[in-house]
Amino acid sequence: MSTEELPENRNVILSVTATLQHSEDARICGDVSRRLEQARVERRGEADRAQEALQQLSRRLQGAQERVEASKAQRELKSHAETMRDLAGERQATEAGIGSLEARRAALEADIAALEARLGALDENVEQQMAPDESVLRLQILRGLGVEPLANAQTGLVEKARVWTAASACVVAVRGPDQPPPAHQLAAQLWDLCS
Repeated sequence: MSTEELPENRNVILSVTATLQHSEDARICGDVSRRLEQARVERRGEADRAQEALQQLSRRLQGAQERVEASKAQRELKSHAETMRDLAGERQATEAGIGSLEARRAALEADIAALEARLGALDENVEQQMAPDESVLRLQILRGLGVEPLANAQTGLVEKARVWTAASACVVAVRGPDQPPPAHQLAAQLWDLCS
């Protein structure tokens, strides 16, 4: 090769090299373009799958909300029905309780009436058994003051007296184990208890 051909060959080599470089760049660009297109397709597929999954989740959420609303409505209906049943049961129990209390009250009133009749009969018997003297008058005065003499069943002597006051009733001894207290002391004690 001659020296004159060297620059020409050099230009050919440079053009071939430039062509080869351009073809390499084109190949790289094509490769990048293909990869970008693949990435776009994959992303589009992922976006479609995500959209489909989102729609499925949305449908499931809507179904769950509908079930919750339906169960809430059923619970409210059931709760109302149970409340009404409970109230009806309580009403029946209350009516039964009121009925039993009224029956008990009627029985107690009957017992009180019987005891009052018996007490009246006993009072009449005591007054009839006594001789018509100052003792009958004294007994009536004592009873008017709220003092009821209590006789010992064995001895027949008045040993205690029940004193009725506005607040309560108490029993006081009017006769000691040996002898009765003086009359004025007993009268003062009974007067204090009655007043």
